[in-house]
Amino acid sequence: MQELSWDDLKVLLACSRHGSTRTAACALGVSNSTVARRLEVLEAAIEGRLFDRTPDGLLATALCEELLPIAKTVEDTISDGQLRLTGRDAMLAGKLKVSIADFKPVNELLFRSLNEFSQAYPRIQLDVRSSNDKVDLSRREADFAIRGLKLEERPSKDIVGVKLGVLTTGLYVHKTLLAEARLGKRELNFIDSSRTAPAGLPTAADLGIKVRHSVDGPIARLDAVANQMGVAALACCSVAEAGLIDVVRLPDTESVPHRHVWLLYHKDLRQSARIRALFKHLLKLEENWPAEWMGQPA
Repeated sequence: MQELSWDDLKVLLACSRHGSTRTAACALGVSNSTVARRLEVLEAAIEGRLFDRTPDGLLATALCEELLPIAKTVEDTISDGQLRLTGRDAMLAGKLKVSIADFKPVNELLFRSLNEFSQAYPRIQLDVRSSNDKVDLSRREADFAIRGLKLEERPSKDIVGVKLGVLTTGLYVHKTLLAEARLGKRELNFIDSSRTAPAGLPTAADLGIKVRHSVDGPIARLDAVANQMGVAALACCSVAEAGLIDVVRLPDTESVPHRHVWLLYHKDLRQSARIRALFKHLLKLEENWPAEWMGQPA
């Protein structure tokens, strides 16, 4: 097998993180054809397929999953070396503008990470703005944006984006209400919402129960379930972070993904030492994304 170079591993990492040769090319600052060609050459060299090409993008194969930890280790080593060579104190100073959505569960995780970053880089000032409005990275309204995008959404071609994790939605109910409904003491009702539920989530009709109430707003809907008003669709991360042990997933139902949380910045900023440092730090969230947020047991 041919020896692997850092350029080969960069292509592997970019394709894995971005899910397509086009967005990987944008992140690397080369053409789409260059990435596609390098990927084909790499697969030929190792005599194996790294990605399955699907209508939804590139899906990592088992061989790719074996190589990724090695590639990430090399990337970390090179990145650390570059930061030392450029002079950590001299280069890593100034302000970074970060735009986050107004969503408490994700923001608590983000601020823990941002606090770690601010302690590691005391010369960098963070300017964090919370809003659900769209932010224009091309106009430098922010250096970074962390946003939840619908599953089918992708960043524009001039934006470098990496998925930090997936958010799922499930059907939840209070333990007491569920127990009393099973005994026939109370009726189990469905709490509706004006927002369209994620595809694949069972409806009231699927469950064979009546819609009685309608409650809008994620916090209000969580409060309604916590106060035994019925069954409702809730973000799994909201339930996990609220710590409501009496609010449980409705038996025999599965959670479904509804959004990916993306870390976004403009491609023109990729040479900035500050940008690279914060990007590398926030990328650790991908590896430590809470299992409960993905609908899995803690």
